[in-house]
Amino acid sequence: MTTRLEVTSSASGDDFIQFTCKSDTVPTEVELQPSGQVLVDSDSQSFIYILDSSDDFVYVSFSKEHWGALKDIIDKSKEVKLETPNHPTLVLECFKPELEYLIENIKGNANYGNEMMKSVESVFFNEEQIDE
Repeated sequence: MTTRLEVTSSASGDDFIQFTCKSDTVPTEVELQPSGQVLVDSDSQSFIYILDSSDDFVYVSFSKEHWGALKDIIDKSKEVKLETPNHPTLVLECFKPELEYLIENIKGNANYGNEMMKSVESVFFNEEQIDE
């Protein structure tokens, strides 16, 4: 079964942004490795970074409330780090180019759902949302 971790906070350094997940659902003996892949969860309006473990995947969910920090990653070319309980801090490889690719594809593309498209345009492209 795939485990999903929700990002709960972020802190910015000079050249990185560190996100924190408070969940302890991933056992300490499981080694987590960055996959370099980011997905979209349109239903939850979140971006998902995939971590590999020995027997499954762990999805790290970046909900809309953390998108300002994601925009800083793109605008300021910051490294992305993840802190989870019981595991060492991970550098989330390829996060920036993967995120950039996705947001470019979502812009003007209702295939991701109108709400996701409007939210991405509003945050990442500074376009105002117009309620219909």
